[in-house]
Amino acid sequence: MTANRMSRRGFLQLSAAGTASALLAACAGQPAAAPAEEESGDMMAEEAVEIRLSHWWGEQHNHWLPIVEDKTNVTVTQEIYPWGEYLTKVLTQVAGGVAPDIIQLDQSHNADFFPKNIFVPYNDFLEASDLDMSKWNVDPALEVGYNGDILALSLFTMQGRSVYLNLDLVREAGYPEDELPLYGNDNFDMWHWDDFVAFLQAVTIKESDGTYQQYGYAGAITDATSLAYQMASYGADLVDDPWAFAETEALLDAEAAISAAHDIIDLTAVHGVAPTLEAQQGVEGGLFRAGLAAAVIGWTNQTYLMAELPFELGFMHMPFVDRRVHGVGANHWCINKASELIPQAQQAALIQTTDYEVGQALVDLAATISAYDPAYYLDTLPEGDLGVITRIMLARLAGMSDCDYCTEDVNMFNRAGFGRSGRFLQDTIRAELEKVLIGEKSVEQAMQDADVAIDAEIDRA
Repeated sequence: MTANRMSRRGFLQLSAAGTASALLAACAGQPAAAPAEEESGDMMAEEAVEIRLSHWWGEQHNHWLPIVEDKTNVTVTQEIYPWGEYLTKVLTQVAGGVAPDIIQLDQSHNADFFPKNIFVPYNDFLEASDLDMSKWNVDPALEVGYNGDILALSLFTMQGRSVYLNLDLVREAGYPEDELPLYGNDNFDMWHWDDFVAFLQAVTIKESDGTYQQYGYAGAITDATSLAYQMASYGADLVDDPWAFAETEALLDAEAAISAAHDIIDLTAVHGVAPTLEAQQGVEGGLFRAGLAAAVIGWTNQTYLMAELPFELGFMHMPFVDRRVHGVGANHWCINKASELIPQAQQAALIQTTDYEVGQALVDLAATISAYDPAYYLDTLPEGDLGVITRIMLARLAGMSDCDYCTEDVNMFNRAGFGRSGRFLQDTIRAELEKVLIGEKSVEQAMQDADVAIDAEIDRA
């Protein structure tokens, strides 16, 4: 029988009464309807079946896969590959007809898979499951859809990007700490990009001989993701159709793109608060981890907390130009159309993404919020730094934020909207921006050249 989602009041009542068995039953999520009978009228076999699942998350899925196995009567065999090898490995498996039943993808992988008719759409399955589709943090038809089909189920609410601070270096530079837009301060998430640049200038310490005692920012920025976030703050995208893989042109020669490129390149080339490409080489772990830079932009997750850095961390949201931004598009589960266990794989993917017990395990492990009914978990976030960075990540999302003004006019854009020629686009942007940093080209020329090259590649695609 399809379970019903417990109300917040019911959750609190059961918690207070200590009725653990009732709580687990009510929080079991909303699985799909029972599998249909086969033509013979025989029901699907009761014994557990084995499904294969691939991902790059290391051992993390071990924390909740036993829950999935228990609630779906499957056993799960994990195929774990390093991130750098994952895309090539899975594409090779698909081509050879030996890909797993469930395949985890990142948003940046979708262009390599979605247009190729590899996956089973979830549309009919979700309709039969009676799942409340309004509880997804982002409409799956947009976030993981293609030509009207929902091709995946998202694992979590996509992380944001934020600024990590070495507060020891900030203090040593004499910057007034109470003026920082840290979480909890009155000016939280109110810094524009110009405010951020002024701060970086104030905490950069340069000797009279031109050497740096400390940098304001940890590295020269040349990656396409950083450019995409900066362009999104101007209300612009990298390509003209960042969602449907039907782009006809790049937009890198537009005014917004050139302004965004200047913003990130000028940290090194004009303001002198970030190192040159040469200066940042050879520092193990990067200048921020080495305690040589006061700030760095990164994903709003526990990476720097796990590093156990020898200085005090501070956390602020990503500075913006015209609009605050939040990139949409998380990791997600796709069902291999060649699988012989499609119903079981779909059911396992549904429990993995919508079950409240699984969702709580995700919160408990990494303060990561489920993509399904994320508000359900807000009261269960941990205290301390891990809870702080998660609340920063949620600050711009209506219904999940404790900062009303932070949710105003937020550009919810495709954070991996690189198009069908995504890897070419990313490689081209990096190469062209690096040419600016070594003095071979101006920002304007580099962006125009990148635009021409990517347009030609789009035409070929």
